[in-house]
Amino acid sequence: MAHHGALYKLFLVAGLCLAIQVDAASRSYLTRPPPLKRPPPHRSPPRQVSPAPVEVVTVLVNVSGQLSQSLGHGIVEKDASSDDSAWNLVLQEEQIARLVPTSPKTPEEASVNTRIELETDDTLITGDPVETSLALDVPKSVADKLGLDVAADGGPAASGNSTDGTDSGSRRRLTEVEHRARRMMLDFHGTRRTLAEFNDLTDVLSQLGVQNQVPKAKVPKTGSGKKNGGAKDLMIIGGKPLNVTSITFFFTSSSCGINPVLSESQIRARWYDNGDSAPVTASLQRYHRVCSYNKLGFYPDRNLVFGPIDVPCTGSMPTKGAYDLRKGKGNKINLDGEMYGLYDLAKAWLRANRPDVLAQLPFLRRKVLVWPWNNQAQLLKNGDLEIAAWAGMANMGCPGNPDPSGIVPDCLTWMNTDLPSTTIDLTTLFQELGHNIGLAHSSRTVCDAAGCVKDEYGDSTDPMGGAGPISGDKSYICLSAPQAYKAGWAVPLANLNSTNLEDGGGFTDYAVPSMHTTDTNYIRVAIDQTGIATTDRLKPERAIYISFRVAQPLGGYDSGLPKELNARVWVHEYNETANGLTANLKTPPMVLNMLDLPVLDPKTKKVSPPVVPGWGPLPARAVLPSAFGAGDSLTIWLKSKTATAAIVSLCRTTAASETEETCNDGLDNDCDGLTDGDDPDCGGADPADDKSPPPPPLAVLRKSPPPSPPPPPPPAKREKSPPPPAKRADNPPPPANAASVPSPRRPKANGRRQHH
Repeated sequence: MAHHGALYKLFLVAGLCLAIQVDAASRSYLTRPPPLKRPPPHRSPPRQVSPAPVEVVTVLVNVSGQLSQSLGHGIVEKDASSDDSAWNLVLQEEQIARLVPTSPKTPEEASVNTRIELETDDTLITGDPVETSLALDVPKSVADKLGLDVAADGGPAASGNSTDGTDSGSRRRLTEVEHRARRMMLDFHGTRRTLAEFNDLTDVLSQLGVQNQVPKAKVPKTGSGKKNGGAKDLMIIGGKPLNVTSITFFFTSSSCGINPVLSESQIRARWYDNGDSAPVTASLQRYHRVCSYNKLGFYPDRNLVFGPIDVPCTGSMPTKGAYDLRKGKGNKINLDGEMYGLYDLAKAWLRANRPDVLAQLPFLRRKVLVWPWNNQAQLLKNGDLEIAAWAGMANMGCPGNPDPSGIVPDCLTWMNTDLPSTTIDLTTLFQELGHNIGLAHSSRTVCDAAGCVKDEYGDSTDPMGGAGPISGDKSYICLSAPQAYKAGWAVPLANLNSTNLEDGGGFTDYAVPSMHTTDTNYIRVAIDQTGIATTDRLKPERAIYISFRVAQPLGGYDSGLPKELNARVWVHEYNETANGLTANLKTPPMVLNMLDLPVLDPKTKKVSPPVVPGWGPLPARAVLPSAFGAGDSLTIWLKSKTATAAIVSLCRTTAASETEETCNDGLDNDCDGLTDGDDPDCGGADPADDKSPPPPPLAVLRKSPPPSPPPPPPPAKREKSPPPPAKRADNPPPPANAASVPSPRRPKANGRRQHH
């Protein structure tokens, strides 16, 4: 008992102490913030039981055709809520590979296509011939109903009985569709068939519940062998002018309750040029004429517009079967039924209403289809109902025909508009038509202390990138120098390389005209080719492009350039050549630097580099430290500029500094802008120590009469002693400034999300 009494006293004392502590803790809690909540312990997700693999019968069909690639992209708005999120880019992009006939004999055959999952280590572009085996997997349960067994190679084999799949072995009569499917599977397996025949097989299997599949196409690497390379119909070769031909259809669907307000007259106002006083001067016709320097014509009689065409809400069409314009994915897997269904419906309308135009259809190269794909999301204000993540989808290069006079497969563009919109985002459409030509996106590498990220649409000076004009009705932005070179619209005023750009020869001046004055308007410098497959049949070559761009009045060349990007010198890198072939999507042109002269700050009265959102302070010089190999640098120096030209000086060197042997040769051997006795390396005064240096030239455009486009002047005579610039930094400027502020953004058009 005594023992129990002692225990009781011990528990009583412990309880009192605990109560005192709790009370103290409670009073203390009133004067301090609550403790941080401990995060819940990490728990591994419950293990998912993998479903048992479904046994299949694989039908292998050998086909041949040419590659046709399409590119769809959403217009992504950059998040400017913070410095960090300004470059947190989400790229909405979809690439689709299809096989189309190489030499179609009829317009119907020209529309045949098969979506594939391309597996290859080769660099393939639209127009390249492809020979491959396509595989369709048929569930064993379906094969059993067709009376098919699994052969030794995994393909179909006829069984002794055609049964219903039960153990009874009772025979049953196959339906007409089942009989056709059975016969085709046995006949097609392991044989060569046309794309149309392969599509027939997929159609009949879909009727048995084997929904449309995207078969894998394994294409072995073929090395540097010559390929067809796609249609070259709108790549300018040797300056020879060409004309765009197109037909545009836009649709409504009263049975769907989908009635866009866009009218034919509103589309025509953006397609055709109606003069400088028209409400819309940024037309496709003017865009092509001005930006291509009259090399690419867009004329009303060969670029037709029809609509609105009232189409059924749902149905089935010849090319891709079932479609559903309200919900999408009528084939239960992708938008092929809707995308090609609209084109089939347009052709049916022409057949009934304009047979004369239907006869011209094979000769109108581009087909543009305009439809509010996300109509239900807009009607019900529910973003989850969006069925198309792209603002536009287009052929990346147009497929061709080895016979120049033969019929070519379809070259299509789809535009995703808004129901209440009375216009079309012309910048997006111009990009889609640029893809049709074979142009890739225009990109930028954005770097900060955390590293670098590729912005696929990061070049804000190019409609193939993120260019957004200051006025969607009155202004537009033309191609950057590397894209104009690829398209054949512009040519270099100087073609330089390691042979003709002398090492240690000091600076050489070039008068670089603004791109609006002449089509001979940039410097191209072929640099180090390490890592470039120079023997590839696409003939890649790493090169730097140096250009100068000045915005013209509304309706004129580059009239849409915002002030932050106007009158600057641009440095790009691009590894393509003007070979007339579709560009490689994997290696787009990249903007490296934007250069300008120092300016006078009206508030501080100090001269300093101009500051541009997304770029920071702009240097007057850019140094590529390994342009021609390790330690073999190229310096690009903007010396002066007017409203029509910029003086840009180039210097190549392998010397890190002047030496005793070079201090009296009259040359700037280390490309720092200082010669001999003026260079601190040779005992000269350090410009940084000069207490009262002369002010640098101001970035003010000096007035000069606008000349008619002259031939570019030859490079100016090399200066022996160029005026000293600001002291050269030990390290070259980065290709882009830290992510402090976002790039100028494209103005919203039609209420769409914004990017590129």
